Amino acid sequence: MKKKTWLIPVLAIACAGVINFFFIINAHVPSASMEPTLNSGCFVIGNRLAYLSESPQLGDVVFFKKDDVSPSLLVKRIVALPGMRFAMKDGKVYLNGEPIDEEYIDELGDSDYDEITVPDGCYLVLGDNRRESNDSRYWQDPFVKQDQIKAKATLVWFPEFKNIYTE
Repeated sequence: MKKKTWLIPVLAIACAGVINFFFIINAHVPSASMEPTLNSGCFVIGNRLAYLSESPQLGDVVFFKKDDVSPSLLVKRIVALPGMRFAMKDGKVYLNGEPIDEEYIDELGDSDYDEITVPDGCYLVLGDNRRESNDSRYWQDPFVKQDQIKAKATLVWFPEFKNIYTE
């Protein structure tokens, strides 16, 4: 009986493909727009199943596709949920007229943004590095629809291993 040594690597590749296509996103962060949370050049795993049973929450870092902005997958932080009023004054984010604490920000920047209400089924996203991020503040349509969100970023695996939400 002849051994089928080729079968193990083929099955491993097939399993990895299925996992990467249906369960996770493995993405490279090409810019500094999410620093200090995600450094330029790092690799991040996103959970494609995170929003099957619950909706995205404030502070979630998400991967999404917004073709009118970029052909690539984007990663930003959700800063306003459906129905919330969002504004910025001197770099500080205000939700429903109240300033929010953003402990993940090193430097606020100096952006101002007139108050808008986030429509149902949509989210407003910003990069953590406000001086370097092309985000909702600059897009003609500032909203990311829920069906454009592909995954919740969960952990950095290279060049260092860390959980995004605990560090």
